[in-house]
Amino acid sequence: MSSLISLFVGLLLVSYCAADTEPTDRERYVAVCGNCHLSPDPAELPKAIWAKSILPEMAARMGLVTYGYDPATLLGEAEFALARAHGQYPEVPTITYDEWEAVRAYILAQAPDTLPLVPVPALADLADFSARALGVEDQGGALVSCLGTKDGRLVVGDGYGSLVSLGTNGQTPAGPVSISQGRLPLTHYQPHPEGDLLLEIGNIYPTEAHNGTLYRLGPDGSRRVVVDSLHRPVYFLAEDLDGDGTAEIVICEYGNYTGALTLLRSDDRNSYTKQRLSGVAGSIRVVARDMNDDGHKDLVSLHAQGDEGIDVYYQAADGSFERQSLLHFSPVWGTSWFELVDFDGDGDQDLITAHGDNADYSNVRKPYHGVRIYENAGDNTFSLRYFQALPGATRVVARDFDRDGDVDLAVACNFADYSRNPEAAFVYLEQTGGAELSFTARTTPAAAAGRWLILEAGDYDGDGDDDLALGSFTLNPAPVPAEVAQRWRGDSVDVVVLKNRMQ
Repeated sequence: MSSLISLFVGLLLVSYCAADTEPTDRERYVAVCGNCHLSPDPAELPKAIWAKSILPEMAARMGLVTYGYDPATLLGEAEFALARAHGQYPEVPTITYDEWEAVRAYILAQAPDTLPLVPVPALADLADFSARALGVEDQGGALVSCLGTKDGRLVVGDGYGSLVSLGTNGQTPAGPVSISQGRLPLTHYQPHPEGDLLLEIGNIYPTEAHNGTLYRLGPDGSRRVVVDSLHRPVYFLAEDLDGDGTAEIVICEYGNYTGALTLLRSDDRNSYTKQRLSGVAGSIRVVARDMNDDGHKDLVSLHAQGDEGIDVYYQAADGSFERQSLLHFSPVWGTSWFELVDFDGDGDQDLITAHGDNADYSNVRKPYHGVRIYENAGDNTFSLRYFQALPGATRVVARDFDRDGDVDLAVACNFADYSRNPEAAFVYLEQTGGAELSFTARTTPAAAAGRWLILEAGDYDGDGDDDLALGSFTLNPAPVPAEVAQRWRGDSVDVVVLKNRMQ
């Protein structure tokens, strides 16, 4: 990557010299920042965040030692060596100090002292859902890292490697029943006729190490390795993509500086062959859908971690895939999730996105974090239809929860503003219809019971409608008020189930 930056910047500067003009400060900035990801507007972050956090790291990524900032000290020797091996911290600078100082001065001149306060909607009562708090283990805080369902029971996976089921509507036993026990954090579970699939991330903290594993579970909870040496995998899709009667598996390897979207195809030896569809970092979700009406299932995938965007991988008749970008986002938006639904009822697939990851180099409340609805023009080009500001929005689920014929949204905000608006850690956006797209925002007092990383919808009580389940993950680098952290440790709420009563 560093050599590409150097080549790109060099070609740009040569072109200006040939034209006997100097690049503007803005052009220099785009040349330096825009080769690896969409260039953010300098006004999207406060001046102090740029100066103390972003710019030192940015300079280090171009091989410059500045302001006493040493990534090797921060990362540790082994992790720094892995990062350098992947081209993240080049030994030879890719830009001169004079060029860098010009870019730095431009950014700081454009950046504001502070960002405007985040507007949060007035929140009505979530009267049509009843909340039930559940505990999985007795340790302080919560480390729920995945949710699912099996045999009508809620399945919970956590950071301790434990996978259990819980009764949510009078099932016996109501408490946790062990399904499988490992040692490392779990990130995704899916029942499957050939044996349930379970994904283990390896290192939950950012790393270039490849020690994640996908397992198939036996009836006794035993784990058989399907594929290992995955790079911080967080999600998978098991679906018959080519119509041959056998499910393929697509794995989102979130990674760190690098990552992958990996396709596994079953072979005749009851094992899988791997194909890398993309080497982009931050792969976090993938959905299968025929996006161009050619009879073949395509893949729609989100990648975050700097270069943020949503791509479609069109599947050809021979089973090969061709990647095309659908949406591209600023790297400070913190894009975390998407839903692919026909939101407006016109027969094509629209995109609903959640933006609010705030754990990296710029932990400050951002007015552009929240939920967005992008409408499909019919040819897989998308335009923004709606934006609702919600600090720290990390998960969104789109369903017709109230069965009135339109799509409602449920949003979990892992990086909510717990000082000013703790009740906005969970927000239900009920579509109210009319000529103009509008929603009524609702919440419940149970929203303050945890720090919601996971949000899923399903019929958890067996009455035929969609309920909601929130999984709390309180291990988080973003600060919260001391009394909030103390309450989370004392209450030991791991999951809140919101039972749908809108029948």
